[in-house]
Amino acid sequence: MSHKIYNYTLRLLCNSSTICKGDGILNVLTLQSTYGGLLHDTGKAVYRAGGQRGSHSEQGCQFLRGVLSGADWAPVLDCVRYHHAAALRGAAKALPADSPAYLVYLANLLSGAADRRETEGESDAYRRELPLDAVFTHLNGSHPGWAMPAQPQDGSLKLPQKSQPLSAAVYVEAVRTLEEQLPQLQPQPEQLGKLLGLLETQLGCFPSSIYPGDGADISLFDHAKTTAAIAACLSEYVQANHITDLRKTLFEQKNDFCRKGVFLLYTADFSRIQKFLYTVRTENALRSLRSRSFFLELFMEHYLDELLAGCGVSRANLIYSGGGHCYVLLPNTAAVTDTLTRWNRQFNRWLQQQFGTQLFLANAWTPCSGNDLTNTPAQSSPYKELFRRVNRLLEQHKFHRYTAEDLRLLNDAAAFPGGRECKVCGTSAALADELCPWCRLFVKFSDKIQHRSVLVVSRQPSAADDCTLPTLDGGSVYLTTTDRASAQKRLASGEPVLRMYTKNTPYSPLPSTTNLYVGDYAAKNSMDELAEQAAGVRRIAVCRMDVDNLGHAFISGFEQENEKDPVRRMRYVNLSRTSAFSRQMSLFFKGYINGILDGLQVSIVYAGGDDVFLVGAWNDVLEAAQRIQRNLTAFSCGALTLSAGIGIFDPHYPIRLSAEETAALEEAAKHLPGKNAVALFTPERKAVRDAKGNLLVQPEQGHTYAWDTFRTKVLEEKVGCLQRFFQAYDRSCADKGETPRGNSMLYNLLALLREAENDRINLARYAYLLARLSPKKNAPDYPLYEQFSHSMMDDWAFDAVQRHQLITAIYIYVYQNRKGGDTDGRTE
Repeated sequence: MSHKIYNYTLRLLCNSSTICKGDGILNVLTLQSTYGGLLHDTGKAVYRAGGQRGSHSEQGCQFLRGVLSGADWAPVLDCVRYHHAAALRGAAKALPADSPAYLVYLANLLSGAADRRETEGESDAYRRELPLDAVFTHLNGSHPGWAMPAQPQDGSLKLPQKSQPLSAAVYVEAVRTLEEQLPQLQPQPEQLGKLLGLLETQLGCFPSSIYPGDGADISLFDHAKTTAAIAACLSEYVQANHITDLRKTLFEQKNDFCRKGVFLLYTADFSRIQKFLYTVRTENALRSLRSRSFFLELFMEHYLDELLAGCGVSRANLIYSGGGHCYVLLPNTAAVTDTLTRWNRQFNRWLQQQFGTQLFLANAWTPCSGNDLTNTPAQSSPYKELFRRVNRLLEQHKFHRYTAEDLRLLNDAAAFPGGRECKVCGTSAALADELCPWCRLFVKFSDKIQHRSVLVVSRQPSAADDCTLPTLDGGSVYLTTTDRASAQKRLASGEPVLRMYTKNTPYSPLPSTTNLYVGDYAAKNSMDELAEQAAGVRRIAVCRMDVDNLGHAFISGFEQENEKDPVRRMRYVNLSRTSAFSRQMSLFFKGYINGILDGLQVSIVYAGGDDVFLVGAWNDVLEAAQRIQRNLTAFSCGALTLSAGIGIFDPHYPIRLSAEETAALEEAAKHLPGKNAVALFTPERKAVRDAKGNLLVQPEQGHTYAWDTFRTKVLEEKVGCLQRFFQAYDRSCADKGETPRGNSMLYNLLALLREAENDRINLARYAYLLARLSPKKNAPDYPLYEQFSHSMMDDWAFDAVQRHQLITAIYIYVYQNRKGGDTDGRTE
């Protein structure tokens, strides 16, 4: 087919009314520009693998021409060959004015905010050996010298290392993998997810730019993904506005075009998540919690896929999704705003029908220009203002959730015949075992999501379906958890499968597939089983963790506050860096966390976005929290900190109450100056007295510490000291045939230490008790006692800060060495 005939066919298809975006069939020009954006810098990997002199555009086009067969790829190859200004000027006569190459050219500019006279491969100024710097290098200050390992993404934790030059061999291996996998692709909408997964695994560990001074902290994959997102938006915009001369509009007059509100920044956020999550009963609480949490994550992904398809773009346009929140880049067209309004109305109406007022999805969007995305002009900070503007609109929607029609429908909701209510959520429905269909699902779903790795969304119902989900066209689709072999059989049978999700599978050969990283580590499936694994006292711990000041980091973290010149101050503020940062945060909290927790008796209730909710054997939860904190510090090059609350509970204590009390501890940790802290056991409590001054409630100082203090001063120093001494003491008692009194003695010491602040005489009593532990001076263990007594009395008891650390340490030591325990109490 000649180029002219192909473009004529393209224009017919682009204007055809048969294109059904709701089914995920992208407009042809948008599809070509999306593929072109994803593949446009493939030549950089080819060049760095040992390619000859010549632009990376030329080398990429030549490489792809050898592996992508068929005329359908021709416009995509044009995008690869002509995405720089010099190449476009040289091809003015050969390249049609409506070529998607012009879309990818401008998208590349806006994504990378640079267009040099020389391109990679044409100049010796480029350094092939530069590794990918961590995206956190310029976040919240400067953290130079750390690079990411040049290894394909396989879901295992990749921590930054001291920068080392890359060899051509790592690029050779990546290019070899691309050469093997790309021939299996065709430029079809359903294969975009497959290409995204392939490029993330192979090119996510290499820098986009190797030009000195650029900043090598954005990967080839992140730049390609952002370029594809922008190109798709440009395509939809120019077609909606009947712009056919793309050369003139996007190339010759690009400065004027970049001032137009071509894009929409869209955001959505689930409200009332906490109430939805904790609507569980004590029986099967852990299973129900995990299922509800996973359902919300999956539900958000389904919502986004329907939205993206309806807006005529792909998952390349998803900037961030996690924690029930998302950001998406969309084209600013009337069709898109209509889709957003319609889909959100349908979606929230479905939530009302299924869950009443338990769940609501707030949403907002705001126009923006190419200049806004590149933060131009820097002195006005339009990029920061863009996110602030859309977040203000989102908050407004949260305060005005329901229309008059919504309220009428909620009030008129008819009870299910028979009038029985679910004993968990209170919904009037068709009950079985006193549970509504949703609460039954949330009990059973936990095992399925642990042991099955594929989720199929089909338009055809079956007996194996787990639940029904709404669609943009007003219909329904059916979700089934299954395995890869069964999913392949369903595809081969011709079943109308809409899409599939794989779990923690970075790259899948299945078509129409999106990988979802899921924090699903689970040592056990019940609170009682976890408590049985605890050291010492039979208790579980609940841990809630949250990254400190992440909102500020997301919006303003890449500003270089020490720079006075606005251009230099804002040089790292752009969409590609935000997208790369978001992806790394999701990888850590949804993917890497599973390996971090390996071997511990804990189960993830929720992990995603920037926060974590764990339950488990109390001692392993303490270890888990420290592992997560240490690894996040290393992963972020020290740019981010984390605060946590850890409460210890009886396994039968209501999970809703333990979650609320642990949230209060987490908040207490965030009130420590500088945050980056952990709060344990109980929050600080003030004394309560009656009118006569009698003490009604004993004051309690909170156990809140900076992580380093907790680790070195409480655990290593003081708990370690207690362990060394009382292990020797218990052995001595056993040798003499005496019953060890270590724990009872510690309870008495603890009471005196807690009262020392009010009455110093208690320190004298404390010294007396310590003396009773003394062996004879000629005993072999006397030197150990002498060291123990000196630390306990002289070093720690007289100093308020050290004394409080010792109190915390005694709590932990007693928990470690107490056997059994009551079953009706909240904490020990």
